[in-house]
Amino acid sequence: MKRHLALAAIACLTVLGTARPARAQEVRFRLSLAWTVPEIEPRERIRPASRTITVILGKGGAVKEEVSRNRGGRQRAGRVHEGALGDELDGSPARWKVLNETTLLRLKAERTHTFAIWLRTDGARSCSVTLEWRLKPGFTAYEAWARRRDIAIRYNQPTVQQATCEVL
Repeated sequence: MKRHLALAAIACLTVLGTARPARAQEVRFRLSLAWTVPEIEPRERIRPASRTITVILGKGGAVKEEVSRNRGGRQRAGRVHEGALGDELDGSPARWKVLNETTLLRLKAERTHTFAIWLRTDGARSCSVTLEWRLKPGFTAYEAWARRRDIAIRYNQPTVQQATCEVL
């Protein structure tokens, strides 16, 4: 399985390779994401959320992501997660998978749902990104931990406000 992922990553790197020789061994994407979360508990309110994720694909199926949160118009230094394609990233339950030569998928499994980021490219110098939340069977609302408030929250289907991608 890991060999298959490594071969797919090499194919992806080949298709996505940029004209810059110094970066011929890696491919970088910057994802700018924003959505609203319609909280239903502990109180009803619409909460904005946004992230900037830099995804770096390296040799041998290596993947690194740098995640920054945007709050109040200011970007806060984020976390860096590293690992191999198909495996959970260190310090995160998320994993990146190569679906084919033009599509990468980031999956994060939560107790009540999965959160997916679909990263597609035309193999040249452009890409697009799609966000998707899916409830697991038996659940009627999404649940998460609000770190800043140190409480559990329940919410309905998030709404995407922005999802852009650029090849670096």
